[in-house]
Amino acid sequence: MLTPTRLFIALSLFAFTAQAQAACVVKSFDGHSLSRCKGWPAFKDQAISVKSTFVPDSSGDDAGVFDLELSLLNSTNWKPMATYLKPGAYNSDAISFDDLVIDTARYRLAPDVRAFGLRSQFEHSSRVNPYSKTDLALYVREGNKLRPVLEGLVVYKNNGEWMDDCEGEGQTIRRTVEIGPLSHNGFADLIVTSSGSALKTYASGKECLSKTTDLKKTQLTLTYDGKQYTVPEDLRGY
Repeated sequence: MLTPTRLFIALSLFAFTAQAQAACVVKSFDGHSLSRCKGWPAFKDQAISVKSTFVPDSSGDDAGVFDLELSLLNSTNWKPMATYLKPGAYNSDAISFDDLVIDTARYRLAPDVRAFGLRSQFEHSSRVNPYSKTDLALYVREGNKLRPVLEGLVVYKNNGEWMDDCEGEGQTIRRTVEIGPLSHNGFADLIVTSSGSALKTYASGKECLSKTTDLKKTQLTLTYDGKQYTVPEDLRGY
């Protein structure tokens, strides 16, 4: 039998565990909601928590949007230190929202400013017109708020068009982001390097052959305009 003191300790531990689980939850995507949580290596006492929930269109079909709830947590007591909410953050229709990944790479934008990233993944499952992409957004803390400084940068894209069981073509593009040596309006430039490959398949007699060609590697510098990094149209969207 537990003494009153031991019972109090046990209940306190249970309450703390429940609070931690409620604040820092990892929930698999079920098509309607997901939760992700990850410690931030740059700050040992902080963790990043994100939740996204589906809001259907009034039409009643499968189309809709996903809201975004983002928090920076104190990992000792799991209380929010800074938050960001964005209703309708991600569209989901023919190109379906698929996942969120917390990115804690070393995005040092200024001597005293670190950003973290969210990678949003989308997919269109089709044998004829397959498509998938990953967008990168970066966030910084300002007091008790989180603010996006980069949105909509496509860091991965795979698409193609196949006419039959063999003939078709497609391409894969990958982009990396590095901190540049120069800065504008207080934040370091971002150097975006693009690389990839093009695939072509064709029939030769009874065989289906393929040819892969490397795409030309390119670099582009994104500068901060005082509010956000400006992303050219050909590096964002579909």
